[in-house]
Amino acid sequence: MTFEERVTTFINDHHLIQPRMRLVAGVSGGADSMALLHFLSQKRDDWALVLAVCSVDHGLRGAAGRDDLNFVASFCRKNNIIFYGRTVDVRTYMKKRKMSMEAAARELRYQAFREVIEQFHADALVLAHHGDDQIETMLMRAVRGSAGMARSGIPVKRPFAGAMLIRPFLSQTKEALEAYCLAHGIKPRTDATNALDTHTRNRFRKYVLPFLKQENPSVHLKFQYESERIAEDERLLIQMAEERLKQIIIEKKKDQIKFSVPGLLRSAIPLQRRIIHLILNYLYTNQMMQPLHQSIHIENLLQFFRSGRASGNLYFPGGLIARKSYEFCMIGLPEPMEKGYDTVLHIPGKTLFAAGTIVAELLPEGNCIPESGCSPESLIINYGTVALPLRVRTWKPGDRLTPKGMKGSQKVQRIFINKKVPRDKRLIWPLITDGNGNILWMPFLRRGRQPAPKALEHKTKYLKLTFTSKVDLGRTEA
Repeated sequence: MTFEERVTTFINDHHLIQPRMRLVAGVSGGADSMALLHFLSQKRDDWALVLAVCSVDHGLRGAAGRDDLNFVASFCRKNNIIFYGRTVDVRTYMKKRKMSMEAAARELRYQAFREVIEQFHADALVLAHHGDDQIETMLMRAVRGSAGMARSGIPVKRPFAGAMLIRPFLSQTKEALEAYCLAHGIKPRTDATNALDTHTRNRFRKYVLPFLKQENPSVHLKFQYESERIAEDERLLIQMAEERLKQIIIEKKKDQIKFSVPGLLRSAIPLQRRIIHLILNYLYTNQMMQPLHQSIHIENLLQFFRSGRASGNLYFPGGLIARKSYEFCMIGLPEPMEKGYDTVLHIPGKTLFAAGTIVAELLPEGNCIPESGCSPESLIINYGTVALPLRVRTWKPGDRLTPKGMKGSQKVQRIFINKKVPRDKRLIWPLITDGNGNILWMPFLRRGRQPAPKALEHKTKYLKLTFTSKVDLGRTEA
């Protein structure tokens, strides 16, 4: 078959282009994109296409970049093709966003594509990625340790900017595109940076790809076949992982997801990996960061879950943290650490603080004894014997509480551990102390021993403290 016949067959097999579609072609002026532009222009009448071109000068190559843009514009004028030219400042953008030059160029280029798609009301964006690009991409991602759908390389088509992004040349080699240009008298522009070893892709192109083609001249077709099969398998597994994730998820926010660790580990191992991958992709996308595709991070987290450790943290690129606490795990951006608070209680009255509210009320004399009618949210104190002022504060290393009915004291940290209080909740858990610094109460956890009444005391006043939490402290009153 001829080049045109092979490309047309690929387009038809993958349902990429239909008659009367409005297409925007991304064209740089190189051999790949010029072959694409010429091919589409030749098919305009046969397929009743409405064609436009978007060309982007990244501002990295000075006059050479501007000449590339003008070269494409000239071709479009001669062939009566609508042209959209865009010039972007990659260097400024990469410094502002703290990203690599390659990533910044790609992001700005695709922003330009989005604008043109919307302006032109296009049905699809057409790009000239070819079979050699596919081999390079799949190998690079395999070496990097990519996971999930990323292993399948460059997709033939995917949704983009309210339209579709299609790649009709993935069954062709770079050599075939250059031969097509030569046969049709097209003298494409060349970019000298494509020969530099500083770019990872260039090294694969110069040193790995020739060896593979020597072993099998049709290796690009083998990689394309594997790409499509991997993508099909991944779509099924991801669908199953999504259903399983719905069953184990406990809380979902824009920047955090909390889920059941036992529920995850009861899932099939292939689903475990993809569940974590789904969570990470969701969080990275919401934070406008490049989604994570490193399998090593997913495997490290699963190994940590299987180790049986009760709690601990793992860290991911971009600032994400996985916090395991007993049977639950929260993955997301760290919450701003609550500053320690230390506030005198208003008696009687209401005291507001970071973890909630305490209402203090004096009870009628002789109305109640300290141990009657106390709920986990309340404490009744002999107001006549307690040292004032009463305070509410967060815990400090070394804090100890003497529980009611016990001779010795307990470390507050040990109480937290015994009650399985998550580490992040310990930072804001309220402690009620008397004027001597003794801990009288840890709401929902422990009541401390109170001073004994004085022998000559003839009247007893009681104070009732009621705590209302504004955060979920995971109540586990003893």
